[in-house]
Amino acid sequence: MMERFRTWHEILMERLSDPEDVIGYLEVSLEEYLDDGDKAFFLKGIKNVIEAQGGILSVSEHAGIDPRFLSDIVNNESMPPFHILSSIFTSFGAEAPINLPPTNIMSDTGARRALGTSGKTVSEQVIEKNFAEKENFTERQLQNKKYWTGLCEHLERRNSCLQRPTVNTSHYRDLQIGIKGFSLRARQTIKHKEISAALVMRGANAIGRFYALRVQEEDIEKDFGDKLEWWARAKSEKRVAFRNQEADPTDEKDWHNQHEWLVDTLEKLYAVFHPRLEKLMMRV
Repeated sequence: MMERFRTWHEILMERLSDPEDVIGYLEVSLEEYLDDGDKAFFLKGIKNVIEAQGGILSVSEHAGIDPRFLSDIVNNESMPPFHILSSIFTSFGAEAPINLPPTNIMSDTGARRALGTSGKTVSEQVIEKNFAEKENFTERQLQNKKYWTGLCEHLERRNSCLQRPTVNTSHYRDLQIGIKGFSLRARQTIKHKEISAALVMRGANAIGRFYALRVQEEDIEKDFGDKLEWWARAKSEKRVAFRNQEADPTDEKDWHNQHEWLVDTLEKLYAVFHPRLEKLMMRV
């Protein structure tokens, strides 16, 4: 009997059964939606997460929302209200959407009917939720926030030239470098016990700029002092990254060493890429 090969959907469901992989999947889906406005593709991503994480009832309980909102996503491909998307994202530890195009806005009556027992409007519940979220972070979200606070403090102690990132509960933080479409990224991944630093390129010209740098790969890696990972698979962003695969972000005693490594690596990336980016942008 011939061996049966698994479908891509089966592989995806296996990957998305891990909450750590859900974070990156949701955030990339959101980034691509903000980039190209493809609502169907974005909702398909959320549907995949719902399926992999046990279905509508399981995810609605996990996110603390009415299952009818998720049912509309799965069955009717309806874009949910902003606060529902925010609840889904934050319940898995992903960075909540903050700049979505307008979605279907329900009337107060419709909101009360959908939300059932509270009798409060969507606006009232969003306000209450924003206050509640300040006090109801998951343990992992609190750890992320503490981790990035420590990185900012390390940047201050080092008097680094790098911009301090905002602190939130995501597993990565972007640092602006003063050139539109480019940023540096610090990332920590619990599942794989690793941290990484990367140059990130976004926007309509990201792919062209990525390959304009890629042709300089040998010189860039010589200046950097090590091999880099050139990652162009995502539709909305391209990255050049360097990873430390011997760092456990849950080990708070090792955070000083991890922050030191991140700052060192981010500063090296800045020193290597910033002059090249300035020349690249002058030719645009």
